[in-house]
Amino acid sequence: MSDSVKNSGALLKDADALFQDRNYDEALPVYDKTFQKAREEFNRPVEVEALSQLARLNLIAGNVETGRDFLEKARERASESEPLGWSRFLGVEGRFEWKAGNLETARETFEQMFGYCVEHSLWGRAVDAAHMVAIVAEGIEDQIKWTHKGIEMAEAHGSNQWLGPLWNNLGGVYYENKQFDSSLNCYLKAREYHWQYSSESSKLFADYHVGMTYRLVGKLDEAAKWLRPVLAWAERVENHSAIGQSCEDLGEIEIARGNKSAGIELLKRAREEYRLENFEKTLPHVWENINKRIEQLCG
Repeated sequence: MSDSVKNSGALLKDADALFQDRNYDEALPVYDKTFQKAREEFNRPVEVEALSQLARLNLIAGNVETGRDFLEKARERASESEPLGWSRFLGVEGRFEWKAGNLETARETFEQMFGYCVEHSLWGRAVDAAHMVAIVAEGIEDQIKWTHKGIEMAEAHGSNQWLGPLWNNLGGVYYENKQFDSSLNCYLKAREYHWQYSSESSKLFADYHVGMTYRLVGKLDEAAKWLRPVLAWAERVENHSAIGQSCEDLGEIEIARGNKSAGIELLKRAREEYRLENFEKTLPHVWENINKRIEQLCG
């Protein structure tokens, strides 16, 4: 069926499928068509959902002000009496607050979304809300509590596509707190679900996280077994971030084995890949760390 004869609800499903696969450039015009069709049909909930997603896509692309314009249009049309539109709006509003650094406000928004979605049996969106509360929460205990709340809800209500991101998030919490054994266990669980439900990019990074964490727990041979295929895969799909990260870890493995020269070359390649991915601006701490490490080794 062509887009011209689809109703706004069908177009929204198409746009959401593209968004879930991270095909953001393709999703944008479909959300725009959804918005226009919903206006013609006087379908306000779908209109709000499409506007909210147009806001979110612009936020992802770094077009924050354009995104805010779409979010304000969604706010004008959103109503608490229309659960699908209202819950989608809250999820995007919270993300704008999060990205602006307003973590306390973002947490309040995501907790409001969680309670609202539970009340209206929107289980997948409740899981999303729990996931986001865990991301903006302060303190490891709170982050773990909310992530487990999301995992339990996803398992109870069949939202299995959320289990990869949730276990991945929990792995990140343990990683940040240098609890690498626990982090590895979570990343292995995350990989299991990413390989069932997620996009190729998510599968690639799921494998990378396993290899990275094997290195951090000191299992260098096991780490290399994971990281070498990740590097080859990342090269095939030309993912500069994944190439850089796997090169950095493989470089550290070579250095740990006493092959300093080979390790430095891999770190320099990682730096070049980070440059191509514009890490100097988007992830300045990663950019600074790789430069400091190379300087330390070559100094």
